[in-house]
Amino acid sequence: MTIESSDLIDSRYAQLMGSDRIVKLAEQTQAFFAKERGPEELARLFAVFRVGEHHAVITIGDWLKSTPELDVKDGFARLVWDEARHTRIWTQRMVELVGEHAVERHYPDPTGVSGPSTEYFRLWDEYAKADSLPKRLAYIYVVDAWAGFAYTAYLNHIDPVTKWHLQTILGDERFHVAFGQKMAERYCTSPQDRELLAREEEKIVTILSNVTDGFVSSEV
Repeated sequence: MTIESSDLIDSRYAQLMGSDRIVKLAEQTQAFFAKERGPEELARLFAVFRVGEHHAVITIGDWLKSTPELDVKDGFARLVWDEARHTRIWTQRMVELVGEHAVERHYPDPTGVSGPSTEYFRLWDEYAKADSLPKRLAYIYVVDAWAGFAYTAYLNHIDPVTKWHLQTILGDERFHVAFGQKMAERYCTSPQDRELLAREEEKIVTILSNVTDGFVSSEV
């Protein structure tokens, strides 16, 4: 599957948000990432990023076992590998910033950290509750597009080492968005499935808006 740089702009998430809200999201994320942060603050921020990546590893791994469609199963396997790599990348950068001992002391659990808001953890709880293919695919292509927009904004405010890693992560996120949308088009074709997709998309976008607001108003 070929992934183009326009995939995020043309994504279902961008369509759901509309141009005005996408512009607002860009402004919010630029302001958030422009904050001055020392090594300890950056390590905590990366720990927050790592929470989402690691939750995705666990959840999609569970989905993989119960998915009968072989091409979806194959894609889920790729996603698990990608998200595990992202978890390792953020952990590596944390260690490089503050040392292995500090990471083990302050951030021993990759699934937990003092986050910017309860909505951030609600997002991953709801992600794990998705019990049908339409719901699961919606989480993949909506959440990963949101993450892609946020990470893209962060490219303007980071050191060269983190930027190199983040560009790798962004390539994966664009693949995930395209994969989720393609599988939804292929398998979620009945009126019931399309209605379920639409309801789940709306719910996820609302949660993500609250998550974004939580980040912007936090001290992370």
